[in-house]
Amino acid sequence: MFDVLCVSDCCCDLIFQGLARVPAPGTEEYCRELFMQAGGGANTPMGLARLGSRTAYLTAVGTDDMGALVAGNLAQAGVAGDFIQQRKNSRTWVSAVLSTPADRAFASYAGTDVSCTREQLLALVKQAKWVHTYTCYCEKFPFLPEVCRMAHVPLSLDATFGAEVTLKDVEALLLQAELFTPNDREACLLTGETDPIAALRKLAEVCSNVVVTMGGDGCIAVLDGGMYQVLPPRVDMVDANGAGDLFNAGLLWARLTGMDAEAQLRMAAASGALAVTYAGGMSPRYDKSLVEQLAQQVIVKHL
Repeated sequence: MFDVLCVSDCCCDLIFQGLARVPAPGTEEYCRELFMQAGGGANTPMGLARLGSRTAYLTAVGTDDMGALVAGNLAQAGVAGDFIQQRKNSRTWVSAVLSTPADRAFASYAGTDVSCTREQLLALVKQAKWVHTYTCYCEKFPFLPEVCRMAHVPLSLDATFGAEVTLKDVEALLLQAELFTPNDREACLLTGETDPIAALRKLAEVCSNVVVTMGGDGCIAVLDGGMYQVLPPRVDMVDANGAGDLFNAGLLWARLTGMDAEAQLRMAAASGALAVTYAGGMSPRYDKSLVEQLAQQVIVKHL
């Protein structure tokens, strides 16, 4: 039995950390550090496992060297490898992450997709207490919300919407989710609002628990009947890559361990804050005790 089953593709991140700027066409920039490690959708399950959750991950890696690296990173973090797919002559997803002090840019290669039938997924979901994925995987696996209902397992969704998608387009999906965690840009695009708080209120009419992340400004949330503003701890930012995924790991871990809403938000904000203090989504520096220490510095206000 697993605490959480995460469902997504994952990638091998090539992180060009410490660039002064994203190179303009025809120019070259040098970074201070270069890292290669599991990233993308792998960050949340790795974070959950490092926090102590029994975590399974339905994903796919290639038979190439990068696939071996990603699988090794997942195992090292403590993620169960039971459902990691590896098909003959397959390729691993890769993202080149160009990280500057201001923001990030990506050049990515889509490798072999994760695949699963309805029956296979139902068997996996029955082994979990919670399922976490991104909205795009409910398009890829449209039976996923139904499978979670059949197994009486809550479903949480991170957002992967294009600018053309409206709240009306995804209302039926969000009604089936226990928790939704878009960022402020995604929340405003979905709802047509310009103010994140107005967007949060509108989303909370559809999904009972919504957390809107706002980068270094923390988050706002409607969670377990309360409405909150959360100010993160002050940290020295190195790289924002994976911070949202690690925010979700802290939030889900705290929720699954029975913490109240304020404690859940403190752990989430602390986990996301710790993730920006090193390059990439996961690092040996990501440690439960450090997350708990940072959580004591998080300010939670009622709205």
